[in-house]
Amino acid sequence: MCRMLGFVSREPIPIRRYLVDAPHGLLAMSRCGQKAPHRDGFGWAYLDGQGRMRLYRWGRATLAKVGDGIPGNLDAATTLLLAHARKASPEYGALTGGAHAHPMVHDGVFLAHNGTIRDAEVLDRGTGTDSQKLVRWLARAWQPRTAHGLTSALRELLAMVRDYTALNLLLTDGSSLYAFCLYTRDPDYYTLHHRMDEGAVVVASEPLDAGPGWRPVPSGELLCIESGLTLSRTRLTG
Repeated sequence: MCRMLGFVSREPIPIRRYLVDAPHGLLAMSRCGQKAPHRDGFGWAYLDGQGRMRLYRWGRATLAKVGDGIPGNLDAATTLLLAHARKASPEYGALTGGAHAHPMVHDGVFLAHNGTIRDAEVLDRGTGTDSQKLVRWLARAWQPRTAHGLTSALRELLAMVRDYTALNLLLTDGSSLYAFCLYTRDPDYYTLHHRMDEGAVVVASEPLDAGPGWRPVPSGELLCIESGLTLSRTRLTG
């Protein structure tokens, strides 16, 4: 379980705008969002000025040391961000180190996941959490790294896994941002919302403020948000 957000923008935006400055940014969600607290892990990945993805993650112990805050440099600016606040599923309650925080990364695929996949061993028999198994599988299956390639990979994923609470995903290969919403329970919790916001498209588990324009991502729908803020939708199920 988790809260997560991502954005694509035309011009660089300081990371802190949506993580801490927004009235209901990711830090606020981690402390008082639905089913809070989400303090078993916190992290973000962003595109730097040289076109490289940077990844920062902290586990439960580090977050406990900083109290209600988060560590890291929040003043960096970017045109592509993926961020996540983790609440460990009961199955993985002992795995709360920085390596188990999101975003996950494998072979150039950065993933934030909300939900629990109880039959994740069909994807990958390696060690780690269901999300770690999922990102390793996606890195193999998402070929080519295009919207069409991801659509094909997700259709294959849905044919493989059967026992899950949600497959809410935010992911990127460092160019476009993709958001997929699919849940089997708790529709008021396993949500994604998006909004065009001052030259950016923002996707978040919960609206970041009370302003207008937030739209839910329907369960079963994949959003592709390209660097020019072109947004396309693909219905995968339902």
